[in-house]
Amino acid sequence: MRKMNRDEKFILGAEFYIFFLLGLYTLMVGALVPMIREEYGISYELSGFLISANSIGMIAMNLIASYTAILFGLKRAYMAQHALVIVGLIAVTISGNPVVLLLGMAFIGFSRGSSANYSNQIVNDITGSDSRLMNLAGVFFAAGACIAPFLMLFCSDTMGNWKFASYGVSAAAVVGILLTYFMKIGKEGFGAVETRRGGYDFFKKKKYWVTVVALFCYSGMEISIIGWTVTFYIEVQNTTARFASLMASLLWGALLAGRVVCSLIANRMSKAKFIFMLSVGVAVFMALFVSGLGLPLQVAATIGLGLFMSGVYSTILADAGPIFSEYKLAFGFFFMLSGLGPVIMPSVVGVISERSGVSVGIRSLVVISVALLVISIINIRVDKTLRDH
Repeated sequence: MRKMNRDEKFILGAEFYIFFLLGLYTLMVGALVPMIREEYGISYELSGFLISANSIGMIAMNLIASYTAILFGLKRAYMAQHALVIVGLIAVTISGNPVVLLLGMAFIGFSRGSSANYSNQIVNDITGSDSRLMNLAGVFFAAGACIAPFLMLFCSDTMGNWKFASYGVSAAAVVGILLTYFMKIGKEGFGAVETRRGGYDFFKKKKYWVTVVALFCYSGMEISIIGWTVTFYIEVQNTTARFASLMASLLWGALLAGRVVCSLIANRMSKAKFIFMLSVGVAVFMALFVSGLGLPLQVAATIGLGLFMSGVYSTILADAGPIFSEYKLAFGFFFMLSGLGPVIMPSVVGVISERSGVSVGIRSLVVISVALLVISIINIRVDKTLRDH
């Protein structure tokens, strides 16, 4: 890693805080939904649409974040995205109107998409792509995600109103705005150098489409599991809200531990084979998660899911990395196409849950885990074909 000056160290420290904040309000979405449903009496179907609205907002900002940074300047655009999450969190506390709730969740998604885009770019630039510090930023994200359910539970049980959690995270986002204001970024500091070529030839590559479909399946399943875990434990397993929140945090704790393990062993085999190995584990533990064979097995399956899910996302991105390096448009289209998974699947789970029950809705994710496993096998064959040629 290159030596950083004082301004760069400030930016890095601020980014760690922002990653923590991003993890906090990312997982709050799943914890907010049952609270919102109880507060306003909304349906399971609308609950699924709320999660999807969040994903739609995230995808939209992932696509246009670069353009807004060019149009308004990186610092202004980055500060604005912190303001968006404040608008979204406050919106869901003031009205049970479906339009207001959907817009609120979309605004939170807007902030998630742009924050992930800007934060990853800045940390990558400032550390010279140092993997240790990039992973450390991910640890801060996971730490925020682990705390989110307990924050919701504390505000609901101890303070008597879950809405205090939204107010508290909104205040934390104000701190994010202030930290961003004092960063020397954009014209003052960092800007990405475009060395890749244009064109759409990446659409002709089988590897591109296989990894797109793999991430479509995985990311849709991940957001659905995160978004519906609390509801599943409360309404299917008949546990308390406290226990359900503990399970959500346990899932994120396993994801965090899994990321550390994956960073140590990922290079011992090809990326395609590693994705296959992880996909086998995801399919097995997803089946156990919905098996109904008892709470102890359910808890073990939650841990297993977290451990095996932890490395799938980043390994798929790494597997498609050479294509991103070659074509400047490949990255944006990749996330737009694969990002449809988090938009569609939570709503599908919500619709099925409304008509057939939450248990059946969650079980539908087993089909997606099997599809991911099949795609991972195809990915290995595509790699073999590329090597042979």
